[in-house]
Amino acid sequence: MRYLRAFGRFWWDFLVGDRLELFLGPIAVLAVAALLVRWGASGLVAGAVLFGLVIVTGALSLALVVAAGRR
Repeated sequence: MRYLRAFGRFWWDFLVGDRLELFLGPIAVLAVAALLVRWGASGLVAGAVLFGLVIVTGALSLALVVAAGRR
């Protein structure tokens, strides 16, 4: 059981690290882009939305880090 727990901790630290929003954000962004394509949006529109939401996710993460540093 100890090895299984250590294995899970390794993958959590490797994938998530310190910023949970940088792990979950791109997954959510890809889901939104996939839904757009499934609903008939063009690849150009879905790509633009994907790019924009990735930028927003990074900016949000940076804003959270800056806000936490000011406390």
